[in-house]
Amino acid sequence: MLVNLSTLTPTMQDALRRLVSAIEAHDGISPINESGSLGIDGTREADFFFMGRRADPFGFVVCDERDGTLQVGVHPEHRRDGVATQLLTEALAAYPDFTAWAFGTLPGSRELAARVGMSPVRELLRMERALAPSGETLDADGYDVVTYDPADRQGIVAVNAAAFAHHPEQGRLTVAEFDQLAAQPWFDPAGLLVAKRDGRVAGFHWTKSHGGGLGEVYVIAVAPQHEGKGLGRVLLQRGLDHLAYAGHDRVQLYVEADQERVVRMYRNAGFDIGQVDTSFQTKRG
Repeated sequence: MLVNLSTLTPTMQDALRRLVSAIEAHDGISPINESGSLGIDGTREADFFFMGRRADPFGFVVCDERDGTLQVGVHPEHRRDGVATQLLTEALAAYPDFTAWAFGTLPGSRELAARVGMSPVRELLRMERALAPSGETLDADGYDVVTYDPADRQGIVAVNAAAFAHHPEQGRLTVAEFDQLAAQPWFDPAGLLVAKRDGRVAGFHWTKSHGGGLGEVYVIAVAPQHEGKGLGRVLLQRGLDHLAYAGHDRVQLYVEADQERVVRMYRNAGFDIGQVDTSFQTKRG
């Protein structure tokens, strides 16, 4: 039976988390991203479609209303039975303008998208490299790089909005959403490095720890008026050193595939592509 819900009970939240974990253990990649996880937690607005019993589902779609995305997952034992097709068909009937993520672009994802009338529109690269202290400290003339102070939060959000004005999700970050992320267990103020000029936020590098020696370049942004001064390179190196000195030996990041200049910067810093996520949208016309 297919069920559509906008509010999850604690029992259903736990059941959905278990299903996500089972899928990740089988596929080696989670079927949802951070925003989808916050939707399950009730921190962000989301709608849900389930297959199976509410306390023990075997398929789901998270309709992430904040990002306008659909994230589908089916238990390995229930695949190739049309479950994902039915779930996506129902979700698209309710949210026809939403895109759908295929994290890792696993086998069958393109065929599934085609069956429900969707085609690829974006690719997100996960890039990664080994990590060790650089042994040097880079500086940018006229800028100070300091650790996060709560008084900087509005400046950080403003720089993020300007730097990611082109981005369909990242550029939407609000101060309230920043506060939600800063309240997550993984948040470390020492891992949010802020570049300032004349006391104002010019850029930042927000790092993240996943545990097990894996760190992340979570967000790195430079205000447009401060680009071309080497600040991005300085922030990248300072953040990587922070992660290395904190005991991480691997680091990853996510970047849009069509941002060729940024991808080139990360390649020059030793990153290689480890995964490609694909976003699909309903075909127009």
